[in-house]
Amino acid sequence: MAEIRMRGFAKLTSIDEALNQFFASVHVGKLQSEDILIKASLGRVLAKDIICPRDVPPFNRSAMDGYAVKAEDVFGASETNPVILSVKGISSVGKPSSEILGRGEVMRIATGAPMPEGADAVVMVEFTEATGPDKVEVYRPVAPSENISSRGEDVRKGQLILRAGTFIKPQDMGIMAALGLTKVEVTKRPVVAVLSTGNELVDLGSEVPPGKIVDSNRVTLLAMAEASGAEPADLGIVPDERDVIIKRMREGLASADLILVSGGTSVGERDLLPDVVNSLGRPGVIVHGIAMRPGRPTALCAVEGKPIILLPGFPVAAMIAYEIFAESIILRMLGASTRLWERPTVRAEALRRVPSSLGNRSFVRVIVMKKGGRYVFELLRATGSGIISSMVKANGMLIIPENKEGVEEGEAAEVILLRPVEEGKE
Repeated sequence: MAEIRMRGFAKLTSIDEALNQFFASVHVGKLQSEDILIKASLGRVLAKDIICPRDVPPFNRSAMDGYAVKAEDVFGASETNPVILSVKGISSVGKPSSEILGRGEVMRIATGAPMPEGADAVVMVEFTEATGPDKVEVYRPVAPSENISSRGEDVRKGQLILRAGTFIKPQDMGIMAALGLTKVEVTKRPVVAVLSTGNELVDLGSEVPPGKIVDSNRVTLLAMAEASGAEPADLGIVPDERDVIIKRMREGLASADLILVSGGTSVGERDLLPDVVNSLGRPGVIVHGIAMRPGRPTALCAVEGKPIILLPGFPVAAMIAYEIFAESIILRMLGASTRLWERPTVRAEALRRVPSSLGNRSFVRVIVMKKGGRYVFELLRATGSGIISSMVKANGMLIIPENKEGVEEGEAAEVILLRPVEEGKE
């Protein structure tokens, strides 16, 4: 069911339908790309596939310290019947030998050093004993290719290494460096501007007079934007005054790719934002009122193709609406195939009934525990959308779909982990 009627809103639109309507009305495409140094690429999104330009390793190399040998020369070697061979030079890392091994000849070799021509295996140094400056006894046989890292064993030339749309992680930087790449093409980070509205708000670090509160939403949303791979831009706080809001939002429209506004988006007398957005340009408000709890007053908007999301003033509602709507837009702008931080899920049983209302998708903060070797969860006592501590105390998020009237006691459900479940807590 896409739409339901609700007091205060002419209609409520389901989350899925709201996203469909928004993306049908506004083209949100991948931003342009730029070349950056590999060293500065952590957390950025690949704009193009990475294809291996050469074999890694580029030559056969020893996987052990020991002696490079012809495997057939040490066949049958044992502690009681060692094979005595002639030592012909040393192959070191960065200083390979040009000598060619013949029958009965070995070469001292270090881990990672190139294999000399004529050798096809390495005997570990633990199974040898030098008996002179140019003689060594070998006490164990080896098979051809044993203790060798072959050319192209890691990756081969022409192989797809990383796909476009991948958030670059430290190990991705490492393999690109191993390929000899110094730069990589990534998608530009979308600029996400965050504005807070409300006469009651003061900046963090300011004096807090009676009746005022610190603006925590802006701090949170700017951090969430950065964690999503975007470049956060702070538009500050504005009072509930139409002209001031319009001026600040025009500043955001001129510089940002996406604008987030918290507060002033419900249906009260001081909730000016929907009318303000409609006055700034077309199409204006696309969807207002989402069938979700918390986050019902969320509005999806656009002005001349630039997305604007009006988020509730209550901090929990703002955070959840951000993850659903803002992150969906940011990922499209980045051309990302997954989120930067994917959260694990566990199958857990409800210790008590968790209620929910039909027609709304509910996002319930819970505590996940281990009892008797299984996962269980229970509802936090204080879970209102204005209780920001619930997002700190909870280590799990239970999502109850629109067609369910809650989760029954003993019923198993998928729970998203916000934090690890502490071991040993029964």
